[in-house]
Amino acid sequence: MAGIRLLAKWSSALVFKEKERAGPLPTFRDELNDQCGRILIFASLVTMVAWLPYIPLDRRLHPEEPLIVLFRVGLSVVSLVVFVLHISGRFARHHHLLLSLLGGYLAVSCGLITALAKADPVYVGGNLFILTLLAAVPVSRRAALSVLAGSLAVFFLAGYFQGISFSSASASYSLHDVLSVAAVAVLFICLLDKSRRTSWLKSKEIERQGREMKSDKEKIDALLLNILPGPVARELKERGAVRPVFYSSATIVFTDFVRFTEISEKLSPEELVRELDDLFCRFDRIMDRFGLEKLKTIGDAYMFAGGVPVANGTHAVDAVLGALEIRQLVDQANREKEGTGRPVFEIRIGVHTGPLMAGVVGEKKFVYDVWGDSVNLASRMESSGEKGRINVSESTYVLIRELFETEARGQVTAKYKGEQKMYFVRRIREEFSSDACGLTPNGHFQRRYRKLRDCPGEA
Repeated sequence: MAGIRLLAKWSSALVFKEKERAGPLPTFRDELNDQCGRILIFASLVTMVAWLPYIPLDRRLHPEEPLIVLFRVGLSVVSLVVFVLHISGRFARHHHLLLSLLGGYLAVSCGLITALAKADPVYVGGNLFILTLLAAVPVSRRAALSVLAGSLAVFFLAGYFQGISFSSASASYSLHDVLSVAAVAVLFICLLDKSRRTSWLKSKEIERQGREMKSDKEKIDALLLNILPGPVARELKERGAVRPVFYSSATIVFTDFVRFTEISEKLSPEELVRELDDLFCRFDRIMDRFGLEKLKTIGDAYMFAGGVPVANGTHAVDAVLGALEIRQLVDQANREKEGTGRPVFEIRIGVHTGPLMAGVVGEKKFVYDVWGDSVNLASRMESSGEKGRINVSESTYVLIRELFETEARGQVTAKYKGEQKMYFVRRIREEFSSDACGLTPNGHFQRRYRKLRDCPGEA
């Protein structure tokens, strides 16, 4: 029993050894070839031994026809050759041909054996069984019909030379059986071929729809990430809502262009939008580089934050580095406009650090936003600043003073906020900068930055 179980397990592994496919194959011919490959080893193993037990019976029933035994042994030989060719792995694209040859030999030789046995009812029954199998084998309709026609042609032609007569009632009955089974086999060969083709076409359509759905999902995810930060977008997809989060410390930055109304009067709407789009797209790339989160644009104002939605200990430094890059970018854009007559954009930047709430508001056109007095103070830092300068509050100054060169402004009156200590950030300190302009951090800066990131408040 153990040997039988082992053989069954081994046979099953051979039959289903093909890897699971992710989808239908490119052509229907490839699909049939794959299906043939899935049963080819099982079919060759079965036909290799299936006819051998009948040889002693053939010798007893028809000892005068040694060709019957020869054809039965021939099936085992053909099956062995097909088995060896298949397991060699060199004929993976010819499974359909190998199975067609195996089935063709089986059906044609069975028709010939039946004729040599002079349509003995015992042999006619076996022939009918083989003809029925043709309808189930996953070869192409043309191949199956050709094999069926070949088997019938050999049976009637060899029967003619053998002097078979279907005049008796018994012989006529056998003839009717053969013709009826052949007609049914033709019908089922056509129906199953159509069914396989239809199934393959449906699989192709499902695969196409799956690709489209995947593509649409990727587009939706990309669009969602353009609207919301990554962690917030994931929470919205998983939970269907976003919980507001309190941050004990984050840095908010506002930028605004000075005398923007005057500039807008000198440009056409198309030119104005093009100028803003070009600058804000460059700002967006700066956000990515420093791990900052763009919050919104309001007209010519650009608002971003550090330390949200993922809290960190470097948000103030990141925000000021981003602000320095933005100022440098605007200055460079203005230098490119020299001599062109195009109006220049002079920027004012305000920075403040403090507690705030962040979350998603809205139901249809939702947006990630921040609230709290810290946001208002950051806006006042911008409006209380000067063109071409980065104005920071005292809370931000305390966090960045070790790394950046600043200029104290003293107490400055901020609208609705009274007297506030403010500072201008000039550049990265010389000992922490690798360039003369103080825009690029050096290795010493990076070491202090990592320390600040790993141990907030200890840099």
